[in-house]
Amino acid sequence: MEYLDPMKNLIKKVVKKFYEPHHIVLVNIILENILIYDSELQKKMKISTKEINRLLVSLKEDKIIKLESKVENQEDNRQYLRTVYYINFVEVRDIIKYKIYQITKKIEEDMKNSMKEGYVCKNCDKHFSALDAQCFMSNYIFKCDECGGDLIELQLMSYEDSLNVKFMSSIQDIIELLKDIDKYEIPSMDFFQLSEFKKEISKKDIKVESFKIINEDEFKIKETNEEKQIIHDNHEIDIDDVVYVNGKPKAYKDITDEDKEIMNEEEYEKYFEVFSKYLDNK
Repeated sequence: MEYLDPMKNLIKKVVKKFYEPHHIVLVNIILENILIYDSELQKKMKISTKEINRLLVSLKEDKIIKLESKVENQEDNRQYLRTVYYINFVEVRDIIKYKIYQITKKIEEDMKNSMKEGYVCKNCDKHFSALDAQCFMSNYIFKCDECGGDLIELQLMSYEDSLNVKFMSSIQDIIELLKDIDKYEIPSMDFFQLSEFKKEISKKDIKVESFKIINEDEFKIKETNEEKQIIHDNHEIDIDDVVYVNGKPKAYKDITDEDKEIMNEEEYEKYFEVFSKYLDNK
């Protein structure tokens, strides 16, 4: 599965570029788990399934995330409905490729249509429109009516065009990744195939883990980390912890939904970290 890491990298870059911080957290969790049930995602995010579905609306509409409802049997033979979330890599690749193509084509057309043309005097820097320059021609050469200097053709880039150039530069890494991923044969996998794929990966991880040899120093480090974790878990979380909103400090307990909407990725991840610790210790 050589395509897996490049595809994960591509999806993370696209979500980071075009979506909100909470989308980034959700997609990262789904990518790490290959596929994940609503109950598991709810535990990891510390929010309700209803809230998760609300946050995932745009990702579902853009077909980045797929979901399916599964009827499963409980031990008492009662049936219940579960929702599973996953990513179909080949479908997402094609969608991203098409969207990027549309974006770049639109930008190129806009820049071509909005390019300001005209003439400028080499001597005094006076500007002329193409129509005005026609009135000041001498021996088939456009001349300035102020100083008599030669006029040279000029193409001015608008402010909007300069922003488009910057945007094109910012998605260049996504374009390069798409080119690189084109060399891989990516299969289309449904829920059942992804379930088997996840089991295979889990088996490989278990085998690798079983062959690891822990030396004395590593054991001491592990032991120390476990002690620190115990201390941390028993430490009372201060709900007055400060997080940042749009670069400004604010008490965690005072954070509103509006604040979360304007947080950048780093700020939202810090908020989510405090949020998770608080719930774990309630």
